[in-house]
Amino acid sequence: MNVWEHIHATSSWGRYPCEELVRFMGRTFLRLPYEQRKQISILEIGTGQGANIWFLLNEGFDVYGIDISPSAIQKMAELLNSRGLLPGDFENRFVVADMRQEFSFKRKFDVVIDCATTWYATYSEHFVLYRRIYDTLKPGGIFFCYHILKESWGYGTGNQIDKDTFDNTTEGPLKGQGIIYYAKIDDLTHILEDAGFKVKSVERLERTYENMKKKISIAIIIAEK
Repeated sequence: MNVWEHIHATSSWGRYPCEELVRFMGRTFLRLPYEQRKQISILEIGTGQGANIWFLLNEGFDVYGIDISPSAIQKMAELLNSRGLLPGDFENRFVVADMRQEFSFKRKFDVVIDCATTWYATYSEHFVLYRRIYDTLKPGGIFFCYHILKESWGYGTGNQIDKDTFDNTTEGPLKGQGIIYYAKIDDLTHILEDAGFKVKSVERLERTYENMKKKISIAIIIAEK
């Protein structure tokens, strides 16, 4: 059993959408009339139990997703059903897949969303993964990336397996979550540009822990094909 199947099979994980994703969608698309939003196709990489998916469906978008955990996909179906948002073609839209190997969709998307998911791939895997995301987008499509940074609590703990990549982090909020790539912003933008993206904006978000003795830093990057 992979670490994420164990997490999703044994616990609830995320009930509310990522605040920064809500901000991004509000700035970019929510001024569209509701009936036009169905024309905007969105793929989320790493849906988890549907915290972002129910928000996007509720706002009228054409939404798809993958997750490595069958339990996550099943719990998402239950959540969407409880809120009257379960698509009739759910099984075609939301599938079990490993982002490091495939996305399982032949179609192209207007938006690809990564909310705290690609950081579970190694530094080296990011080069292949971001090229795959680029290829998945329509021309002019947007990639929303929410990625942990090197100066975050937990960096340097566990077993180093690649550049700035550690397995079995022993401290911080990501403890026990498998492989983590704690990136530098310059490295992320380089990998995105290597994949063909134009980086449109980069912001940094910080949150402190333990009475401000520890912190997590997040890069929020918007890139365009």
